[in-house]
This record gives sequence, C-alpha cells and structure tokens, in this order.
Amino acid sequence: MKFALAQLRKFNMPYEFIDDVNFDELIGFENIKNVKESNIKTIINEYNDDTYKLNFDIHVVLVLEDSVSFEDIEYEINTKGEEFYSTDNNRDDSFIIEGTTLDTKEAIFELILSEKPMSISNHEFVDEIEDEDLDEEFNNNPFKDLKNLL
Repeated sequence: MKFALAQLRKFNMPYEFIDDVNFDELIGFENIKNVKESNIKTIINEYNDDTYKLNFDIHVVLVLEDSVSFEDIEYEINTKGEEFYSTDNNRDDSFIIEGTTLDTKEAIFELILSEKPMSISNHEFVDEIEDEDLDEEFNNNPFKDLKNLL
C-alpha cells in the first residue's frame, strides 16, 4: 500500500483502512508456494512532521511446502505490528520515506516472514518400536551370540 505524503497530510488522523494486498513476490521465497488470501487492517497516526506511526493487523494464509512430502500445507498467520515512517534520515527507529511516497509493503512483508515457520510438515513419525519388531530384529542379528561372551 502506497500513499503520497501530500495525500497523507489531507487525511483526518487516525486514518483506518482495510485492504487485500497482493504478495506475489512472496511466492518462491523459501518454501512459500502461494498466498491464498490476505487481509491487512492499517491505522495511520501522525506522529510529528512527516513522521507517521502505522499499526498493522495482518491476516494471511500461505500455502507452504511440506518439508517431508513436498505436499501443499495451508498455514494461517494472524499478527499485529507497529512501524514508524519518516522523511528524517536521522531516525533509527523508522522506515525512511523515499521521495514523496510512503510504501508499507516491506514492513508487512517482514512481519509475515517473522511469523512464518522455518519448515512445516504434516508427516507423522513413529517414535516407538513394537516389541515384535524388536524381537525379530534381535533374532536376525549376526552378533547376537556375542552377548554371551562376557
């Protein structure tokens, strides 16, 4: 979502809106196969001259690749974030507004990636070996007679 600074100055603050954002640039990043839906609620507050505080309420459904079977898995992210945007290059706590346009996509992108798991799987692993399997494995062991040497 992009806003011209001249446009922001005309808004009655706080300014609130809800938007569906296209995140095509996420596809292919790490294990993201698709972005099924997104819904971003943004509240803009003027902090001081050409510095704005934005609060994000992010809902996105990613289609991720299962790390074991490579099948598609839907992963829902619901998160909140707060970011500052400023034309002042000396502010360390803000995204710098390049030119005359405030662009929120990078901050939203970072918030989504911070909530996305490194890997995900629906595959179930068996932790316990059945007694019958253990007995069979022991009986087929060529070293089973060595236990009697000690």
